[in-house]
Amino acid sequence: MNQIVSIGTSHHVAPIEFRERLAFSEEQLIESLQRLRESYQVQEAVILSTCNRVELYAVANSRRHAEAPAKMLVEFLSRYHRIGVEALKKWSYFHHDLETIRHLFRVTASLDSMIVGEPQILGQVKAAYDISRSAGGAGTILNRLFAKAFSVGKRIRSETTIATGAVSISYAAVELAKRIFNTLEEKTVAIIGAGEMSELTAKHLVANGVSKVIVANRTYERAVKIAQKFKGIPFAYEDDLGFLVDADIVISSTDAPYYLIKRKPLADIMKKRKHRYMFLIDIAVPRDIEPDVGKIDHAFLYNIDDLEAVVAANLKDRQQEATRAEHIVSEEAKRFHAQLQILEVSPTIKALHQQFQQVAETELQACLGKTELSNKQEAAVASMTQAIVKKLLHHPVKNLRQAVNDGDADHGQYVHALQEMFALEANEDEASGV
Repeated sequence: MNQIVSIGTSHHVAPIEFRERLAFSEEQLIESLQRLRESYQVQEAVILSTCNRVELYAVANSRRHAEAPAKMLVEFLSRYHRIGVEALKKWSYFHHDLETIRHLFRVTASLDSMIVGEPQILGQVKAAYDISRSAGGAGTILNRLFAKAFSVGKRIRSETTIATGAVSISYAAVELAKRIFNTLEEKTVAIIGAGEMSELTAKHLVANGVSKVIVANRTYERAVKIAQKFKGIPFAYEDDLGFLVDADIVISSTDAPYYLIKRKPLADIMKKRKHRYMFLIDIAVPRDIEPDVGKIDHAFLYNIDDLEAVVAANLKDRQQEATRAEHIVSEEAKRFHAQLQILEVSPTIKALHQQFQQVAETELQACLGKTELSNKQEAAVASMTQAIVKKLLHHPVKNLRQAVNDGDADHGQYVHALQEMFALEANEDEASGV
């Protein structure tokens, strides 16, 4: 019987040093998929390798022993990356069948991500699947599995709000800016200082429509360097804040021990701006912007605590939605697993029917050859023969399907017993195409 298995590691269980050792480049992905199929008796495989996780999904024959696929994948990773087996066991997790399906659904739905609801993982899984498919790694079973995983991911995003709401400081700033201005198109952002967070925030603002970037720094050369990243305009910082006249959004992140932006100079700037809205983001600790700036008409001031409060509220909302999403994942995983199992026993059921039909037809023709019956009588005997076959097979087939639907772990043994008792030659390749 085929078994869907997975082995992997992620930010949940392993440090970055281990994840780096287990990572695959795109070239290594193609080579590894070919080696898995040729040397490790893996029928199908997909490898997902991102900065936060490395996972290998495979379809393997588990008739020999239920644990054989796991040992095989551990051996492959150990040899390929030259990592000790004990280290792999310590920092990795292994799933099979239903748990593999459920885990993949959780990954594509971003329920297993560092930030629940983040959108990047779905694209990363699709890219890994496309590489595997082009390299001949994904076959019919994994094609079905990943297609369903993408469908589940889309369903969760459409039926829950798990992916809404900013959950990082930089995105929270963008979210607040959109509330103030409705649109960020044709807006100008000014960066004061050279902090990494202010740079990242500016990057997100530009990605959301901001058209012009101003960079002010005590060291002009540093301002030039940052401005080049955004094709912006560098300024040497001035206490009169004249460089802020055109700024709609201000991001300040310096290590200055005193306020760089005070109420009086900024109030003068606001008059020159004819009191057009200004959104100020103070990410510095200690703060760069005097709190009283928030009292100026049409000036909206937020500090790091304000932004973190927005993030915390959004994370709380996402966690509540995650509970709904987990329920969807569990339902979909169980349903898909049951469908796969039904498909898996279908060739045996078909072979059983064909054998009984063949025996019945052979015996019927032998009987008819020894007697003289009218057409009506022959039809009646043939009908009775078919009825007998159906009744003889009714309970075995019904009970086998029921065992699958009930999640009976022994249904594989029932299939094997039927194949042995009746010498059936089931075409298992047909299962994937049913």
